[in-house]
Amino acid sequence: MIEYLQWLIQKSYQPEQRDKASQERLTKINEGSKDLKEQWKMPVKTAFHWKGKRAQAKFAYDSQPGLKKMAGRRGPYEGYNLD
Repeated sequence: MIEYLQWLIQKSYQPEQRDKASQERLTKINEGSKDLKEQWKMPVKTAFHWKGKRAQAKFAYDSQPGLKKMAGRRGPYEGYNLD
C-alpha cells in the first residue's frame, strides 16, 4: 500500500510528462473533430430528395388520419386542451 502511495505521489510531481500526455490527448481529439466536421459538411440527402415520389408517398402514408392516432405517433400533450 505504501509503495502505491509513493508511486502515486511521484507521478503527480512530474508536470512535464503530465502536460505532454494532456497535449497529445487534446491534439488527438482535435484531429478527430476536424474529420467529423468535414463529414458533417457533406449532404446526407440530395437537394431534391424530399420531392421525389418515394418520399412524397411515405409522407402521404404517414399523414393518414388512422395512422396519426396510433401509439407513438402523437405528441405527449396533443390530447390535452392547453388553451
